[in-house]
Amino acid sequence: MFNPNDNHSCVQCDGKTLDYRGLNIPKETMLSLAEEITGQRALLGFSENVIENDELNFYLHSLHQMIMDGGEAFEKEEMLLLLISLLIEQYGQPFESCIPECSEEIESSCVFMSEHFAEHITLENLCKCSGLSKSTLLRAFTKSKGVTPYRYLQTIRIGTAKELLEKGVSSVDAAIQTGFSDQSHFSNFFHMFIGLSPAAYGRIFKEGGNNHE
Repeated sequence: MFNPNDNHSCVQCDGKTLDYRGLNIPKETMLSLAEEITGQRALLGFSENVIENDELNFYLHSLHQMIMDGGEAFEKEEMLLLLISLLIEQYGQPFESCIPECSEEIESSCVFMSEHFAEHITLENLCKCSGLSKSTLLRAFTKSKGVTPYRYLQTIRIGTAKELLEKGVSSVDAAIQTGFSDQSHFSNFFHMFIGLSPAAYGRIFKEGGNNHE
């Protein structure tokens, strides 16, 4: 389980091809699901990343297969609600409690990057808004977030780029709108984070829309 903006990576441990199934649920969709299940439109989080639960595994596997097979909307919605209901009941908690403790200075840097990710950002910019020296900022930020400020910024940019590509924006325009210096830089980072080129990622949603029509 990963909460919004959690940093993570996947590495195969047996030398074989990495194969995994996943669902990426937008925050707005999760809010609607939480409201449907709990009666409160509040984002819930999950502090356990690795969950071993046979019942949850069955629901996740079944839902994923239904999606891949183009199952009926009724059946998919039913399985999704069963999955999320069980997750919330057994593992959910207020989203705020799942966010690692972060000092005001580091939080200021995070907010700055979230608001200015499309611009050219330097360490000096972050030091100015946080009031910390470069070395202190790097140590404190990495300890708090588990990644460097630069990697955190790229996570924000790639997340926004995904949303743009899903809406049909070209990879060139997505790169420009998310602050990457050039197309090659954007493609390399996108492939490193997502495992696909921006063009290939965009085609998934374009083809999906055509099939739906």
